[in-house]
Amino acid sequence: MTTWELLLYICCTGLALAPFAVNVRRTRALAVTIVLVLVILAAALLTWNPREDLQLQKDLPKRVTDREYLSSVSCRSCHPEHYHSWHRTFHRTMTQVATPETVQAPFENEELTSRGRTFRLQRRGDEFWAHMPDLDWEVGQLRQGHDINQISDPPMVDRRVIMITGSHHFQGFWVSAKRGNELWQIPWYYSIEEDRWIPREDAFLNPPQGDRHFKKWNINCIKCHSVAPHPGLNTRDKEFVSQVAELGISCEACHGPAQEHVEFHRNPLNRYRHRFADEPDPTIVNPRRESSKISSQICGRCHIVSMFHNELEFAINGETYRPGMELKRFLRIASMSDPAYKRSLKETGNRVFWDDGSCAVGGAEYLGLIDSACHKRGELSCLSCHSMHESDPKDQLAQHMQTDQACIQCHESFRDRIEEHTHHAPGSSGSRCYNCHMPHTAYALMTAMRSHRIDSPSVLSSIRSGRPNACNLCHLDKTLKWSADHLTDWYGSPPVQMDTDEREIAASVLWLLRGNALQRAVTAWHFGWPEAQQPSGTDWMAPILAETLVDPYSTVRHIGYRSLRQVPRFERFEYDFVAPGQERSEARQRVLDHWLQHSPKMDHKQVHATLIAPDGSSLRQDVERLLQQRDMSPVEIPE
Repeated sequence: MTTWELLLYICCTGLALAPFAVNVRRTRALAVTIVLVLVILAAALLTWNPREDLQLQKDLPKRVTDREYLSSVSCRSCHPEHYHSWHRTFHRTMTQVATPETVQAPFENEELTSRGRTFRLQRRGDEFWAHMPDLDWEVGQLRQGHDINQISDPPMVDRRVIMITGSHHFQGFWVSAKRGNELWQIPWYYSIEEDRWIPREDAFLNPPQGDRHFKKWNINCIKCHSVAPHPGLNTRDKEFVSQVAELGISCEACHGPAQEHVEFHRNPLNRYRHRFADEPDPTIVNPRRESSKISSQICGRCHIVSMFHNELEFAINGETYRPGMELKRFLRIASMSDPAYKRSLKETGNRVFWDDGSCAVGGAEYLGLIDSACHKRGELSCLSCHSMHESDPKDQLAQHMQTDQACIQCHESFRDRIEEHTHHAPGSSGSRCYNCHMPHTAYALMTAMRSHRIDSPSVLSSIRSGRPNACNLCHLDKTLKWSADHLTDWYGSPPVQMDTDEREIAASVLWLLRGNALQRAVTAWHFGWPEAQQPSGTDWMAPILAETLVDPYSTVRHIGYRSLRQVPRFERFEYDFVAPGQERSEARQRVLDHWLQHSPKMDHKQVHATLIAPDGSSLRQDVERLLQQRDMSPVEIPE
């Protein structure tokens, strides 16, 4: 309820009570009633600053619900259960106005410094402010070819934090650029889990010396973090006056615009006739009634890497896609065969796919799904496992979909012969269908995520494409040869040619020491995965993880450190992944020294394959040799 709506409600209440007061107490009661109303009205007026409210409304994307969209509020009265189950999800809170209720980060006189830039954060009552370098000025300097890293005294400005994105892993903060309602991101993220601020350059898997990233909400995030995005670019003055039907991801993002539906069902006869009818309601989209291909495209609209066929048209006139339409009509979906993707990979290392075609980007699950035989030749859809309304709000998995039921619901013949098929004990992590057929080989948000491309483990593919296979991501202490031999023995996979290191050194060690940044990030995460630690053991891990602490990529350092903290005797090890290089090197040495002092007697099966000598010391010569072979080609993951 807005301030004016509240005042109107108070006045109407007072006027409604007045006649009763007159009838009961006549003049005295009427006077008391009027005085009370005026006091409440005056108090409301005293606490309301019209200039500030109007400024906030000016800076926010304009919420327009007079086209086809009405917002989620219009759904609540008729669909209260669905409304409330959606309301508790992270989809709803993907984008919010910055208020004391939505901001989880500390703003009480925080000072953040990185790469020569200092940001001072303040909370002023219910408002959040940043005293910060002028990002508009920095962009101008970049366009003129200047190296802003060499400028130690950039002009400073005060900017009010208008909006936030994220409420699960990270929160990002947006300030007004003072042009239309264009919003720029403060280049810092707040990690909710770790309760710390992280420079934006260190929060993503980007080349260490890559360009600074300047994010505009109005042309980037608006596409998926709002309903009915309309950037509203004025090509004459390059100014945005953006509009949305709703911030965040709400009902109409999946069900389509609700205007026709609401108007039609105002008639009680229409409402009850359709409630008990079997045919679909033509005035709204129900993804569960759509085909597996179309329902998945509704989710795929955002869980994808793509661009509009005409980006300028979208920037000017907004999105014309509606749920239920064919997605390819509107989007150019990322593909291994797309020349633009190949060019981007070559020039910037922008990696959407592994070389075997598997999606490498967490959050772009649709790209994995459409490359799966279960979807291409079957009826598998996003809704086969996920639900917006009947699920855990953390991952939107429907009931029982955390178990083998996710796959057995279609592959019924395996229900009574799981162990025969997996060669692992029923109920163990090695017997979980998705651990083998949907491993964590996608990357986003400083973590590894399930690929969503359903396939089978292949050592040959790992050697050719670099994508780690499921066997060696679980059995971290085993070689590629070990996995290849078992796959041949159990499933008849053809023998694989491999070099000496691939035959003798654990695959995880090879990926972590000589692999590219994506391989290192994904593998480092698995070192802290309990399902991998149990069969692999942890006694040998510390000296290998020590090398991640000096990795050139910030996110690899961060993931490696988190995994190190899962290793016995290193649970309280202190380290800052964005500290100066000398401090990171000292931390690496502390790990090695501590491990040597307490190195346990190693299982002889782990010796050498994990670069541990029979006496328990680290085979440093081999470690250094593999580090010299490291793949230093740039890698950037487009999150």
